[in-house]
Amino acid sequence: MKTKFVAIVIVLFFAGSIVMAQSQKFGSDSATCVRNYTLYKEFHRQKNYSDALGPWNQTIRICPKFSTGIWSDGIKMFKYRIDKTDDLIQKEVLIDSMMWIYDQRIEYFGDNPRYPEGYILGNKGVALLKYRKENVLEGYEVLKRSIELQKKASKPPVLLTCMQASRQLFRDGLIEAGQVLKDYELVMNQVDANLKDKPNDRLFGIAKAGIETHFTKSGAADCDALVALYEPLMEEKRNDEEWLNKILNQLKKAGCTDGELFVETSEALYAVNPDAEAGHNLAIMFMRQEEFDKAAEYLEKAIEIGQDSEELAKMYYELAHINFTNYKEYRTSRRLALRAIEVRPNWGDPYLLIGQIYIAARQDIYEEDFDQSTVFWAAIDKFARAKAVDPEVADKANDMIRQYSKYFPTSETAFYYGLKEGEAYKIAGWINESTKVRFAK
Repeated sequence: MKTKFVAIVIVLFFAGSIVMAQSQKFGSDSATCVRNYTLYKEFHRQKNYSDALGPWNQTIRICPKFSTGIWSDGIKMFKYRIDKTDDLIQKEVLIDSMMWIYDQRIEYFGDNPRYPEGYILGNKGVALLKYRKENVLEGYEVLKRSIELQKKASKPPVLLTCMQASRQLFRDGLIEAGQVLKDYELVMNQVDANLKDKPNDRLFGIAKAGIETHFTKSGAADCDALVALYEPLMEEKRNDEEWLNKILNQLKKAGCTDGELFVETSEALYAVNPDAEAGHNLAIMFMRQEEFDKAAEYLEKAIEIGQDSEELAKMYYELAHINFTNYKEYRTSRRLALRAIEVRPNWGDPYLLIGQIYIAARQDIYEEDFDQSTVFWAAIDKFARAKAVDPEVADKANDMIRQYSKYFPTSETAFYYGLKEGEAYKIAGWINESTKVRFAK
């Protein structure tokens, strides 16, 4: 008997809950609610928004909790009316009404699991900045609140528009550069989180490109601001490859490649993922900073792990150049230049470098002035070979040929040594190359 009583109580409780829910949905007059809803929906389906507006107003007055759809329909109808009217005063009234509709939807359906408050605020912020461009600060604050609530669920237009507003506010002097950087971090974190799950998502890809453009062109992304934002995070993030790549990209875009943060970030990225490209980039950076020991170190590492890299020939050449210019290691330099030629046979620059190596090394090969002058024959051979395989270096090669041909032995001197023009001649020492006798003109 007691069990039966409990069951009756439960049934009555749920029945009461259903009646209460129905009462909340249909309001005080369910028949009038349904009649107006049905009428406005038919006009709305026909896109007859003028006739739909009256019964729609009655629907939201009598039963505002009928469905989320009555509020989204209202937004759609008011956007249509705003776009159609040329009366500026009327347009402002309609915009006010549309903003009110967004607020009412939050009041009645802000806890909707599918379209919660954050989602509605995002749509409101985008609409506000579309129709009232002068209200940048208000729209910006609405969008930021939306993103804080929605996080990864934020839609691409919301994230992009927020960054656009941040850029404008900075230009207007209403927010500081540091705030623009924080805004960039806020929106880009959500974009990256979505692209991590769906790398080919077109809308998030478009949003990311737009956000980066607004940030880069905002004027807030200067070196001091970037360092102030990112440097304190380095210790915590130095093993986060994705974060390190992002910071490097921002530093590059802002032209901040000479500072300590760029160096530290680049080395941290290489430590996490020591690939050839990263090592080569570090070498280039150290060459630009004239830290040639470190440049050579990273080039050697990059060459070792990058035998399949498209940049391999260039890396060999750059290491050869460092050995030639900075260390005077002529034999090593030639060996590396020849490796560059093996990888990329139609590239003229390594041939030009070998010719210069020979000229610089002539005193190491021979003691006598005449013998040293014969080395220019081998050097000119390399310059001629350079322009033969690579027309792009022809002008540079011709300049070198003109410049160094005047150091050939004279015909009188060559005659003294028993040499005739055009005959074969062997350069001794580690150069060990066959060439032809030529005279200075």
